[in-house]
Amino acid sequence: MTKTFCCLAVLLCALCLLDSSQSSARAADQGIVATVNDVPVTTHDIDQRLRLLKILGRGQESGDVRKKALHAMIDEVIKIAEAKKYKVDATDKQIDEQLGRVAKGLKTDEAGLRAKLQAQGIATSSLKQYVAAQIAFARILGGKYQVKITVDPAEVDKKYAEIKQGMEQKVSSVMNDPRMKAVQVYNIIEIDLPVESANDAMLLQARAIEASQLIKNFNGCNNARAAASGIFNVKIGKPIDAVAAKIPKPLKEALDHVGPGQAMGPARGKNGIQVIGFCGKRTIQPPKPNFELPTRQQVETAVSNEKYDAAEEKYMKIMRKGALIEYKDPAYAPP
Repeated sequence: MTKTFCCLAVLLCALCLLDSSQSSARAADQGIVATVNDVPVTTHDIDQRLRLLKILGRGQESGDVRKKALHAMIDEVIKIAEAKKYKVDATDKQIDEQLGRVAKGLKTDEAGLRAKLQAQGIATSSLKQYVAAQIAFARILGGKYQVKITVDPAEVDKKYAEIKQGMEQKVSSVMNDPRMKAVQVYNIIEIDLPVESANDAMLLQARAIEASQLIKNFNGCNNARAAASGIFNVKIGKPIDAVAAKIPKPLKEALDHVGPGQAMGPARGKNGIQVIGFCGKRTIQPPKPNFELPTRQQVETAVSNEKYDAAEEKYMKIMRKGALIEYKDPAYAPP
C-alpha cells in the first residue's frame, strides 16, 4: 500500500512538473513575459507601450527601456486592481475626460489622438489603461493612504535657486571652453593657371607672366574673374576660410604683407602656376549659449512631481508585496 502511494506521489509530481513546463512553453509561444495576478503582459504590450510613450513625449533614453516599460505596466495592473478592491477605480467618464486633456496637450482632439495611435499601431485600450492607472493611484493615495501632495513656497524658492546655480555653472563652463574663444579667420581663394606639361619651362614662364598681370589687375576677390579677363584657361576656386593660428607662418606673413584685397604670387603649383587672392580677414566669436530659466510655475510642478514620485515608490512597494507577479521570461525579472 505504501509502495503504491509512493508511486502515485512520484507520478503526480512528474505530471505537475510537465504541466508547469508546458504552461511556460505556451506562455513563451504567446509572447507572455510576465503575469500579474494572472493578468498577462506580452511583448506586444511592451512594444505598444514604448510607442505610446514616444507619442506622449515620455520615452526612455537610457537603461533597459523594455524592462522599464514592463515594470511600469506591472505596477499599473496592481494599481487598477487595488483601486477596484477599495471601489475607487476610475469611471469611463473620468477616463474619457483625461483622454481629452491628453489630446489637448498634444494639440489635437480625441479623434486626432485616436488617429495618432492607430497610425502607430497602438490600441486605444493601451492608453486607457495608462490613464486609468494614473487616476486610480491618485485616488488610492488620497483615500487609503491619506497622502496629500502639497508644495511650500520655500521649497519652490530652494529648487529655483538650485536650478539657477546649476545653469550659471553650466554657462561658465561653456564660456571657459577654449572652443568658445574668438578666432581670427583669413578668407582666401586659389587661382590656378594650368600647364599641359609640367616640364615645359617656356610655357611655365609664359603662364607666370600672365599670372603677374592677373595680380596687377586684382583688387579684391569679387573681381577675380575680371582680373583674369583675356587670360586662357584660368581656374578660380571658391573662397576658403582658414583659421589664422593654423596657417603656416611664412604664408601668413606673406598674406599680411600684401594685405586684404590683394593677390600674392605667382608660385609653382601642382598643375602649373598658382596665385592666392587675399579676400579679407575677420574675427569670429562663437555665439553665447542661450539657457532659459524655467518659470516659477514650472519649478513648482517639478517639485510636486518629485514628491508624487517619492510617494508612488513608497506605497507601490507595499502594494507589490500583496500581488502575485510571475516572470515568464527571466531576462525581464528584477535583479
